[in-house]
Amino acid sequence: MNAPMRYRISISMGMVLLLIILAACGQTTGAGGQTPTQGTTTTSTSTPPVRGSTPPTAATTAPMPTTQTSCPPAGTGRAAAMAPLALGQHANLVYTFTTYSGNTPVSTGLKRYDVTSGKSFVVLAEANTIITEAQVSADGQWIMFVAVAHQQAKLQLVRMDGQGLQTLYCSPAPDGANPGSQLGHVQWSTDQKHVLFTGFPTSGGTTYLLTLQSGNVVKEFIGPQGSVAFFTVTWLDNTRAYIRGLNADAPSFTIYLLDTSRGPNQRFSDLKLIYNASSGCNCGDFDSSYDGTKAYITSYTTDPNPNGPGIGAVHGPGTISVRPATGGPASTVYTSQNMAITSIRAVSPSTLLLIVENSGTGADTSHNGLWKISTNGSGLTQLSSDGGGASAGPSSLNPFTQYPWSNISRDGSLYALFHSSADGKTLTLYYSSMNGGTPTIVASNSSATSLAVVGWTTM
Repeated sequence: MNAPMRYRISISMGMVLLLIILAACGQTTGAGGQTPTQGTTTTSTSTPPVRGSTPPTAATTAPMPTTQTSCPPAGTGRAAAMAPLALGQHANLVYTFTTYSGNTPVSTGLKRYDVTSGKSFVVLAEANTIITEAQVSADGQWIMFVAVAHQQAKLQLVRMDGQGLQTLYCSPAPDGANPGSQLGHVQWSTDQKHVLFTGFPTSGGTTYLLTLQSGNVVKEFIGPQGSVAFFTVTWLDNTRAYIRGLNADAPSFTIYLLDTSRGPNQRFSDLKLIYNASSGCNCGDFDSSYDGTKAYITSYTTDPNPNGPGIGAVHGPGTISVRPATGGPASTVYTSQNMAITSIRAVSPSTLLLIVENSGTGADTSHNGLWKISTNGSGLTQLSSDGGGASAGPSSLNPFTQYPWSNISRDGSLYALFHSSADGKTLTLYYSSMNGGTPTIVASNSSATSLAVVGWTTM
């Protein structure tokens, strides 16, 4: 892959490839997906999902105080200034875009698309910058993201109306490494009080905890040196978060629980093991249930790469299992022989979203795309298709966060999906009904642009 494409894939497709390594599999039933076409859809708002407490809805909008975009002193954070924003009734899909000239990012930003009016609005626009790790807050009023420019990564925050851009933390001065690797795996708690992220140095995985009210930053977890990388995946509630351990050049992975109430400088022995995949490979993906009481884990089968280390093919048989969120005996929800489920997301009390991506030599790609299934394993239904064939590329949900509103509208009626051609040169972002139907294209661009789903709000 050439350098420009590799840099773009790291933003809009890199996490997709990681999820393909960490996934599972299921069996086909239900209707086939649709080819995206232009159109509009309307929807309404509802109560946000439950995974820890969430801030109340703002009744009125308050003016933003003066904010700073410069970096705070090295190794320190800055308190967030967060004046409330009253939201509207129209479902809005938030996404990132970046255009390039060769290796160089020319313009980047955050947009939101109003599904009722069919119009896009620019929330933030920057030059010579890449935006990654973008996510919508639990209350729908804010977007947190990492901006990489001039060989430095900044953790930033902006209100959904484009006001109050501010810098909360910066990676250290450039040391020759990819600056984007020095600040990543950002996860914001649903009470909007704390942020976990992986920071420099990243060897082994050092997880930092930022308290937004004070700006205080501490080393929360210091991963051991070795071949296993540790990084935060999602919060279980407002004090506990899942950490994934991923072996280099190996398909297996482990899931641990980090309890931030135990204080900073925790070590490997302080983590609680939730799941350990065998080196055989029971690789997969996971998510906590809508209410945070269970953990859904997928597993699938892989073949070794005949030309070197790593995986050569991904396929069934595979399984979706469920166990208590804090670990314990597992039961099987669903089993398949011919579909690799590379992503799983709990988007309602009774519904899971699945990405199916069989890949490699001889892979059956005809079922690849987005599916939904009930939490009891019934009602598997295809919502969107990758198209099948050698030229079809992968689809991706939000590559950075796993909360329901990261992928599903606030009322649960719409999903958003990112799709790439096999060569990564054609990128499409679209949404459609959770009941199926013709998708609506929000953005579709060439290899000079990258796109990624950020999440849903109402405006």
